[in-house]
Amino acid sequence: MKIFTHPRPAHLRIALSSAIALVVLFIGGGEKAQAHGSGTEIYRQVDGPFVIAVRILPLQPLVGKLHITVTVDLLETGEPVEDARIRITARHPVGSATPQFSPGLNIPTDRRFYDANFDLDDAGVWDFEVKVASDEGEGRIETPISIAGRVRGDSLGIPGTMMFILVSAGLFGGAGWITYTARKNNRIRRERAGRA
Repeated sequence: MKIFTHPRPAHLRIALSSAIALVVLFIGGGEKAQAHGSGTEIYRQVDGPFVIAVRILPLQPLVGKLHITVTVDLLETGEPVEDARIRITARHPVGSATPQFSPGLNIPTDRRFYDANFDLDDAGVWDFEVKVASDEGEGRIETPISIAGRVRGDSLGIPGTMMFILVSAGLFGGAGWITYTARKNNRIRRERAGRA
């Protein structure tokens, strides 16, 4: 079975296969992002009958999306509390950002992890308050999380830059190829018209 039905010059086949390999490497070769239960634990404290732990994703958050995962365990037994009602509040003590609220939600398949998402507009240190209530009692913790400002170059990174280069090369290469074949076909038509 032939992949190419039309014979092409060797340098075009090499360029095409290299471009495909780079796209597969940078797009399909990464790890899958899994927010539920993942992240890096940044804070753990005992309050009331609970041990409350906070995880964040990404580890060094930038202005924009922040995912928080909370786990709640009983202090006496260490067993996870799977029926807690969790409310997370984000406050920026300096600046004009309004406080944000989110419930901590879990899923039926893994009720140990309570997830919340925030969209933070301002850089700086945000105070996150986690309130936990269940049949066993209540608990509350506060933890600061530093949110860095987003810089234009930070948003691209190496995979983004490579994708920009590949897309640009594809666009300019395609335009160049169309121009080349159009001129070649016009030259062939002129030569045939001159012979007739």
